[in-house]
Amino acid sequence: MTQDQFYAAESTTPLNGAGLTIGLVVARYNWSVTGAVLALSRQELLNLGVATEAIHVVYVPGSYELPTIAQAMLTHAAYDALICIGCVMKGETRHDVVVEDAAAQGIQRVALDTGVPIILGVLCVENQQQAEQRIPRGREFAQAAVDVACTARLLRQKR
Repeated sequence: MTQDQFYAAESTTPLNGAGLTIGLVVARYNWSVTGAVLALSRQELLNLGVATEAIHVVYVPGSYELPTIAQAMLTHAAYDALICIGCVMKGETRHDVVVEDAAAQGIQRVALDTGVPIILGVLCVENQQQAEQRIPRGREFAQAAVDVACTARLLRQKR
């Protein structure tokens, strides 16, 4: 299956964010990228009907800290979904691999432990140019958050 075929599949859930509460955890490291991704994600959430007051943004130093704060957010408030936004660029050492893996595995663990969908919005790139090319993914992260939040809500109602 090609990427185009995968994305061509229709969502079974209408993307309607009305009534949803969405949290965003955003790394400040590589802010020129993460800040732009945040802006697009926030605007898309609004376009999908999520109320301004139902969008909560928390900042962390870097991508490594995303899972810890995502877990804290879910411990202290009710969210329908979270989006974790970060940007890790390849360097001269393997530090990027450690941070990318820790962020991804940590975010997945928090999502599975809490049952709250979390979108992995961590860009793992070779350089600044690749990062900038992926900034538009912010819209996709927001769409995915609303999609999985609506699907999870629908599944809970069917019990």
